[in-house]
Amino acid sequence: MTVLKSVYTDQSDILRAIKALHCPDGFMCDITYGNGVFWKDLDEPQHKFDIDPQRADVVKASSDALPLDDKSMQSVVFDPPFLTYVREGRGGNGKMIMAKRFSGYWRYDELEAHYRATLRETRRVLASKGIMVFKCQDIVHNHRLHCTHINVVNWAAEFNFRLKDLFVLTANHRLPSPNRVGTQKHARIYHSYFLVLQ
Repeated sequence: MTVLKSVYTDQSDILRAIKALHCPDGFMCDITYGNGVFWKDLDEPQHKFDIDPQRADVVKASSDALPLDDKSMQSVVFDPPFLTYVREGRGGNGKMIMAKRFSGYWRYDELEAHYRATLRETRRVLASKGIMVFKCQDIVHNHRLHCTHINVVNWAAEFNFRLKDLFVLTANHRLPSPNRVGTQKHARIYHSYFLVLQ
């Protein structure tokens, strides 16, 4: 028997592990689909949404206002932007490649507001015992470390979610860092979290 681990270097392996343990029928819905790279080695979900669709088969919708009936989904995947100090969505911060690909938030409270609103909306569309897979990354914003994965678990509890499982994705390449020269104040963040909420 294969033992599934909590730490991987490939997000496809994490999604396969989550599917095996918690979503045996597959993932029903991706509410931040983008251009589908997330699913390149996996079966795509039936329902695909994005605020800025990159493909014709993706429905334009914000993750906090989904055109879905109450309690209609068994599983939802959410891979939101995590960067801050990003101006004007994909159009801002001209040289910031990650911002152009994924957008972001100017302040951390904007990130918090979007994440909370999406948790509330996902709670509405999930059936009883439904699963939300929430990908997030801790960040340093305004010289302060924000443990976003802990914050998300606490925010989710406000909407009656519980943390069922947790996976860590370690990076094979450099993740974005501020373009500043000076004395390092925090450890470099080279990992993301996949929170499995029920």
